[in-house]
Amino acid sequence: MKKIIGILIAGVLILTGIQIYSNQKQVITFGMFTVSNWDVPNGNCYEIYENAIERFENKYPDVQVELISGISKEDYVEWILGKSLTKEVPDVFMVPSESFLMFAQSGLLLNLDSYINQLDTAKFYSSSLEAGQLKEEQYALPFESVPTLMYVNKTLLEKENIALPDNDWTWDEFYSICKQVTKDIDGDGLLDQFGVYGYDWLLASHSNGCELIDEQGNLAIYTDQMEDSIKFMQKLYALNQNIEVSSQDFDEGKVAFCPMKFSEYRAYKPYPWRVKKYSNFEWDALMLPSGHDGDHSSSINTLSMGISKNSKNKDMAWEFLKELTYDVECQKEIFTLSQGVSVLKEVTSSQETLDLLSKDNPGDSSFQLKMLDSVMKEGTPQVMFTQYNDIIQQLDAEIYRIIINRHEDISIELKTIQDKIQAK
Repeated sequence: MKKIIGILIAGVLILTGIQIYSNQKQVITFGMFTVSNWDVPNGNCYEIYENAIERFENKYPDVQVELISGISKEDYVEWILGKSLTKEVPDVFMVPSESFLMFAQSGLLLNLDSYINQLDTAKFYSSSLEAGQLKEEQYALPFESVPTLMYVNKTLLEKENIALPDNDWTWDEFYSICKQVTKDIDGDGLLDQFGVYGYDWLLASHSNGCELIDEQGNLAIYTDQMEDSIKFMQKLYALNQNIEVSSQDFDEGKVAFCPMKFSEYRAYKPYPWRVKKYSNFEWDALMLPSGHDGDHSSSINTLSMGISKNSKNKDMAWEFLKELTYDVECQKEIFTLSQGVSVLKEVTSSQETLDLLSKDNPGDSSFQLKMLDSVMKEGTPQVMFTQYNDIIQQLDAEIYRIIINRHEDISIELKTIQDKIQAK
């Protein structure tokens, strides 16, 4: 009986000691949503963060990172705002691109300028780093980015005796090729081969130097560059003679070009290589064609991470923020556990990364994965804002009405649309 009592007492003392030790640990919280930021399937949404936490806690044994999860992306912003009312915002938390301005302007995010000099910021792609800046002050660090590339049906171009464009191509070259390949192949009087699927006014406007939002935060579509972009889209759309190009046309190899976010390529691999398997055509990728007043750079969408302004553990939160965004091991896992591109130049441009991505390509593909580094270097941050998706949907409906109906008074139409949306 004495032995049993002794064992019980020892057990209680051990548990008490563990509890005391645990209570001595510094706890920082990390808030995330449960799906991919890029709206594509991701079965490993937790693994990359759990690995980062494990490495971090090994570096700092006296620190415990509490992962707060289970929040959907749709509910995430409301959840963060709710936490801000009680000053319980996680020490470190995800900052989606469309929410950055609201989070920064409302005082939720800690200004990182007093910490940023600890880093060599030249290691980040500038397009990614700038996604976390407001008035040249840093409020968040980039975690992963996604550019858009133009995929090219090489087999179709070869059949039409058209040379593959280079990365410095323009709207004029793009339109010329689309015009040449758009035709009735089977002779039934209806077009059944097309130039492009999925290219929209937003991509066109970005490559023509358009900014949807001005420096004051107002909608700014009433510009010469936007008018020029819509005129180009009208020409491109007219080639199809009111026939809507479908995803099936694309899948069957009847389309020369298709823009695709890198995240979609990664998530749905072997798509578009799935297409190649069934339709026996080869693909390559290019940067987007440049407009008359723009360039061929891609709009870079970035998921950032920030620190709560009310965090009681700011210094240790900063260390964990670095683990996510600046640590090479964590950033390498972007390419294996997520669908984006690492925000660190040395990771994305490394031979290890190129070899990894090459495994996804068919053996006879000449897809230039090295282009990713160039795309990221030459890209520009995608300016997003609160209610971005809602406003884009409104613009889609209004602008496609202009494109499809071939309105000539585009400038007047744009002014009307801008005033209408801005007034809401």
